[in-house]
Amino acid sequence: MRTRMCPRCGRPAPIGQPCPRCGGASRKHGTRSREQEGRRADESPWRSEYSSAEYRRARQEVIERQQGRCAACGRVVAARMGGRWRTRGGGIHHMRALSEGGTNSPENLVLLCTRCHNRIDAERRRDGR
Repeated sequence: MRTRMCPRCGRPAPIGQPCPRCGGASRKHGTRSREQEGRRADESPWRSEYSSAEYRRARQEVIERQQGRCAACGRVVAARMGGRWRTRGGGIHHMRALSEGGTNSPENLVLLCTRCHNRIDAERRRDGR
């Protein structure tokens, strides 16, 4: 069964179903209102860096360096398609978060599978970082 992160409690929940833990309704990606998106951009200006050419180049470099494998468990989470790496079941993690002054340099980025990425982010939130 495929899961997504519950927007209310942040825990894994089945896609298209209410969260079994908190009862939160399923929300698809991109369902924020314009007002919500505006507030989010004002509160987190560092998010705009995800669309920069620097980040896209660094992202490709990191995936190439790791040959598409998760740095924590070794699972294959990216494949080369049309000359570029595409992720599936994983993503790029900032070892030092942008919100904490981290950068988009390849030295600060690592490819992780979704499970490892969620675990590391949960530990970071639990530790108050």
